[in-house]
Amino acid sequence: MLFADQAGTRSDQVTGRTWGEKGKTPVVRRSGNRFSVNAMSAISTRGRTHFMVFTEHFTAEVMCRFLNRLAGHFDHKVHLVVGGHSAHRSKKVRDWLAAHPDDVELHFLPPTRPS
Repeated sequence: MLFADQAGTRSDQVTGRTWGEKGKTPVVRRSGNRFSVNAMSAISTRGRTHFMVFTEHFTAEVMCRFLNRLAGHFDHKVHLVVGGHSAHRSKKVRDWLAAHPDDVELHFLPPTRPS
């Protein structure tokens, strides 16, 4: 059994206050370039981690690519616990699972709501 989630990070400028000499406006040098990177990962109850890094948005295609890679690491069926992201429940992912019934089975966390 593994637990999966995806995350992303960007290299945006953090706008805020900084220090400088009294009477002089501080200048913060930066390149102006931004980039982002995303990751999909799964961790077992024993702490074994499987991950995939990608630059595009998280979609059903990315999820299927991750499932392919994950299934290739095991010689038995993987039970994967995932959240409620729409890509997890997409037709493309359901089709992939139907085509690989002995490789991966998804289990969904219950939806959460504010208390």
